[in-house]
Amino acid sequence: MLFKVVILILIGVFNGRIYAQQLEPCPRNKPVIAYNEADNAIYLFGGYCSVHKKKVNDLWKYEKNKWIQIYAEVSPSPRSGHAMIYDSQRNSLIVFGGKNENSELLNDTWQFKNNNWSLIAENAAPSIRQSHALAYDSKSGSVYMFGGSNSLKESLNDTWVLKNQKWNKLNSKFSPPPRLQHAMCYDSKSENVVLFGGFDRKEDGKNIYYDTWELENNNWVLKSENQNLARDHHAMSYSHNSESVILFGGYNNGYLGDTWSWNGEQWMLLTDAGPSKRAGKPGLVYNVAENAIVLFGGWGETNKPLMDFWIFNSKVNKWSEEN
Repeated sequence: MLFKVVILILIGVFNGRIYAQQLEPCPRNKPVIAYNEADNAIYLFGGYCSVHKKKVNDLWKYEKNKWIQIYAEVSPSPRSGHAMIYDSQRNSLIVFGGKNENSELLNDTWQFKNNNWSLIAENAAPSIRQSHALAYDSKSGSVYMFGGSNSLKESLNDTWVLKNQKWNKLNSKFSPPPRLQHAMCYDSKSENVVLFGGFDRKEDGKNIYYDTWELENNNWVLKSENQNLARDHHAMSYSHNSESVILFGGYNNGYLGDTWSWNGEQWMLLTDAGPSKRAGKPGLVYNVAENAIVLFGGWGETNKPLMDFWIFNSKVNKWSEEN
């Protein structure tokens, strides 16, 4: 009898197919997550699964301290190096680009809405790329994309805007230098998209950036340069609670575990204690219901992917692990 009960727990049926039911996502590098305000849940999609050693296209929902896998009839192909954002006006997740199972770069745009995936924005889309960044402007309902790397491993510095399911290239008088593995987010206070860090490949290695840019009235403006902050593969999110941009971790000749805030003029170190040092672009989102920043995963100093959750209290500038 016990054997039968276990089988019922581990085996399920979807669309007439039998599948093995997992209790949580397999560990993965560069976890791509987004926070859905409508159902107060964190979504995780795709990436490189370190256990099965392959790219995956699974979709997971994390709510009430529990992972739930979501199945859909249609889904984007397995990939890593992609980017995902939540569109609050349309209550949908937006995924763009990345690298597929055959190591081919992609430039497809997908929307997850009403528990279904659909291919959108099939007009003149941005070129194929990976390791780019997305930011969602909640005021205009626009998704902004910058940079990444192409199939020749060249860094990019083009800016694109997705609105009404159409991509348009943004022509700014100035632009940040080409880069990948940078971070972007929308600053609700200044109503500008903020970009920081990343790197550009060079013949003798790489050039790690430490510049901060803001997109003001669709024009990039260099706001700050702080060599002490140089890094890539870091995480960044806007905190409505503190009305500032929060930055965590990354890599620069070693793993980092510091937490900084950007007030529109300068960066301030909040704490260097909390989650273990990590890069691999850990997920960082603002949980509206809890009024707090939430950190998930990344790549640790033990050379393994992490699957832990942390919550940042901006009132006392302290991290606490979620159990």
